[in-house]
Order: sequence, then C-alpha cells, then structure tokens
Amino acid sequence: MALAVRNDAEWARFVQLIGRPELAADERYRTLAARKANEEPLEAIVSEWTIGRSPEEATRILQEAAIPAFPSYSSKDIAEDLHLTDAGFFVRREHPEVGVRQHIGIPWRMTETPCEVRRQAPCLGEHTQYILGDLLNYAPETIRQLQDDGVLT
Repeated sequence: MALAVRNDAEWARFVQLIGRPELAADERYRTLAARKANEEPLEAIVSEWTIGRSPEEATRILQEAAIPAFPSYSSKDIAEDLHLTDAGFFVRREHPEVGVRQHIGIPWRMTETPCEVRRQAPCLGEHTQYILGDLLNYAPETIRQLQDDGVLT
C-alpha cells in the first residue's frame, strides 16, 4: 500500500494510530527532514504496523485519521474495482482482432464538452496511410516505397 505523511501534524496522528506515540518526540523522526534522513528504519516501523493488516484495513484506518493512503493495485485489481466500474470509468469497445474489450475511459468530466473513448485501440499499421498521406502529405509512391523497403508494417 501507499501512504503519505505530509507534515508534522500528520506524523503525530500517525504515530498515535500505530501505537508508537514516543516517535513523535524522537529526534530521528520529529521533522520531515529528519524522517527523510532516517527513511530506512522508518520504513521498518511502518512495515511492522502494516504487515499485520490487509491493505484495505490499513487504508481505512489511515484515511479515517486523515492520512492519505491507498492499496497498490495491479492492472487486474484496477479492472475489477467496483468503485471505478460504478463511476463509469471503464468502457467496452469492439476490436476487430480480439473482440469486445474493456478500456480505461476518460478519468475526468467536463461540464460543456463530452469526453469519451470514441474508438477501440488501433491495429498495427491501421492509420499508416492516414498519417503519412493525409497528415504528412507523403506521395502515394513514397508510401509504397517505404512499404516495399520494409520500413512500414
């Protein structure tokens, strides 16, 4: 999991929460600079507290104390996250080679501009003609020569 203790007030809450209030006055950890300088032993202290809890439990406890925290997610975890699904974060699009697939949607909303995933991921070389011909103004014979030379797939 990831957590952030951003200032001394959060540090004081954090050490109370983990049952180590004496660390608030410990010179090795009293300030942000001191905590950074003693990162390795501090990491062991944090790990000692987190190891006995699931990432979800530790996250809940820390967030309730206003300390930023969240489990580290794999791609599978993200794809199966109910909150993201319920929020409409994912879209499903038909792909000509692999069928219907879930895609990450647009992670923000705008009040006057619709934001959406309009098409599936492109196939290899799908837009070569458009990019080289229409956008870059390559002559058709130049594109054919690049294909013949094996430059393009």
